[in-house]
Amino acid sequence: MKFILAHLLVIIPVFGFSQTTEYEDFKLQDQEIIYQAVFQNENVTYAKLEEQYKKNKQFSNIKISANEITFNVNDLTVDYLKFQFSQVQTPLILQTGKFSGQVAVAIRDGRYRVTFSKIMVTGEIGYKSIKEKEPLTGLCSKNNGTQLSQDWMKPNTLGLLGKAFADNFELKVTDDDW
Repeated sequence: MKFILAHLLVIIPVFGFSQTTEYEDFKLQDQEIIYQAVFQNENVTYAKLEEQYKKNKQFSNIKISANEITFNVNDLTVDYLKFQFSQVQTPLILQTGKFSGQVAVAIRDGRYRVTFSKIMVTGEIGYKSIKEKEPLTGLCSKNNGTQLSQDWMKPNTLGLLGKAFADNFELKVTDDDW
């Protein structure tokens, strides 16, 4: 009995103090926050993605290789009103922020995975003005990028940011047969 009790006392704190490293499509990987989402689309091709991504003025340097499309994102903003968030509900950094980074997209079996990494941000955060691009990881994580901050793990913060990213990265289906 003492043996079991001693082991429980060791195991319980481990589960009680686990560190959160994922929220929806965001996760901490190698002490960096990345956005990684998988979208279902049976008709997806690199050519269709390239065509859509070239229309987005915030996307540049689009390159297609045999098994991946890569590009840079420059100053992407969050349209919080589009997702029915009010100005009062939306954190200042999402209202004023411009997000930049690198994207890689891979297609497999009727789906494609978007990985947005090296995410940088400029904007207002209330207590400071971020004029030069700085890593998003420093704002939304703690303990040297090993744990997500509770302040960011909310529907109106990383949740809203994820919706804005998905809106830009997801292949838009157009129905030409009317």
